Amino acid sequence: MFTSDSLHFRDPQSTTDSKTPNIHLSEFSTTGPMLLLFLLLLLPISSIADYTPDWPSLDKRSLPSWYDESKFGIFCHWGLYSVPAIRSEWMWWYWKGDQPDANVVKFVEKNYKPGTTYADFAKDFTAEYFDANRFAEIVKTSGAKYFVFTSKHHEGFTMWPSRTSWNWNSQDIGPKRDIVGELKTAFKQTNVHFGLYFSQFEWFNPLFLDDGKFNTTNYRDQVSYPQMFEIVNKYEPEIVWSDGEWDKTDDYWKSKEFLAWLYNSSPVKDRVVVNDRWGTGTMGSHGGFLTYADHYDPGKLLERKWENCMTLDKLSWGNRRDMKASDVHTAFEIIEQLARTIACNGNLLLNVGPDMHGLIPAIFEDRLAEIGRFVDLHSEAIYESKPWIYQNDTNQPNTWYTSKLKKGTFNGRRISKKNQLFNQQTEKQTVIYAWILDTAHENFELKSVKTTENTTAKLLGTDAVFSGFGKSDSLVIPSSKIPWNKLPRRDVIVLKIEYAANQERNPLKSSSY
Repeated sequence: MFTSDSLHFRDPQSTTDSKTPNIHLSEFSTTGPMLLLFLLLLLPISSIADYTPDWPSLDKRSLPSWYDESKFGIFCHWGLYSVPAIRSEWMWWYWKGDQPDANVVKFVEKNYKPGTTYADFAKDFTAEYFDANRFAEIVKTSGAKYFVFTSKHHEGFTMWPSRTSWNWNSQDIGPKRDIVGELKTAFKQTNVHFGLYFSQFEWFNPLFLDDGKFNTTNYRDQVSYPQMFEIVNKYEPEIVWSDGEWDKTDDYWKSKEFLAWLYNSSPVKDRVVVNDRWGTGTMGSHGGFLTYADHYDPGKLLERKWENCMTLDKLSWGNRRDMKASDVHTAFEIIEQLARTIACNGNLLLNVGPDMHGLIPAIFEDRLAEIGRFVDLHSEAIYESKPWIYQNDTNQPNTWYTSKLKKGTFNGRRISKKNQLFNQQTEKQTVIYAWILDTAHENFELKSVKTTENTTAKLLGTDAVFSGFGKSDSLVIPSSKIPWNKLPRRDVIVLKIEYAANQERNPLKSSSY
């Protein structure tokens, strides 16, 4: 299954350019500043903007704008753990780890023959009903703008025909298919960005275990490091979502070297984003967007872009045969998390776990479709939005804010999105979106919004527009004025507020808004 044969692998770090022409400077009379400018123009553009393999350099890279604008993504955990489908995607750990779960041990003893190993699950991982196009359609229907798939989890089984994982990948055994490749092709037909999760370590790979015993780097050099280059060069993911890094330092994983190549020379260097899990101590401090921890919800504005990764099944990321309907988050709970997250400068990454046959459970599919209907009707409050000066209201319970600059003609002339950064205050119009997630009130009073004679509040999902607020230190709408029978759902109200008195923009230094 695993081999310790030497794998020769060279980092693609070359800086030479054989196509650079030979030019004799003596042919030019230009001197001084003009000569310096001329010499700079001869340099390849990439050499001017190269990132070096150290955190001060790598952390200066700005996130490509598409990621912040997307706001919502779907995570997918799928691997051999979907065959036993017991406890969670960490099934092996609960079966064979340092502190086994008695229920998992009994399950295996009852349902599998004596002597069964984890590798035996591979032959049953047939994925006969897996349809990559169906996956892409379900994700697109949810309203998500990006998708992250587990190319390899901690079990080490790769969902693509990896050169360094012989007979322990989805092409050689089980499905006999390049799962990652099929998904890449399917998502390429949509407007959903395609990303890959990658586990750095493997629970029972002998090379990894030996590296820990003998202070060597054979596993990294022969398995994990080459695999990262494989998935980027072969599938060109726009997200590289690293995990399983915590047991070793970023120097062991050569994370900084990989990221320097990813940003400078890879086929996705201009559009790729990464997370913060690159070695002991990097989570929450280094990399691209920050994850801090699973299910992270700070409830306050964070200056640096972050991601809330959570799962529909409250108890597991992988498929679970004993999952109950009550174990699955409701659509309202996900909408609430979406509002809380994007109000505080985060993105929401919501996970589903397909079964061993390649099917996303019907309850997950239904839930994603319900969320998608909400997102479709309230998209302007989500995509490309920015945090406002206030993240939540001081008076109205469970009310969160997002905002945008209004596009269009101001003071009689058209202004571009780019130039909005530099126009005078009188030419700006901040649109505020109030997400009211507790709707059982006689009056909705938003203390964070100050109104004028021109202030309007449109109820998204309907044609209702409220006005006539006058000059006030709060915006008040009686519940009796809400056309409840016309709302797409009654547990969430989203108001689009224009011409409020407080026109300050969000305070993020990094905002392109």
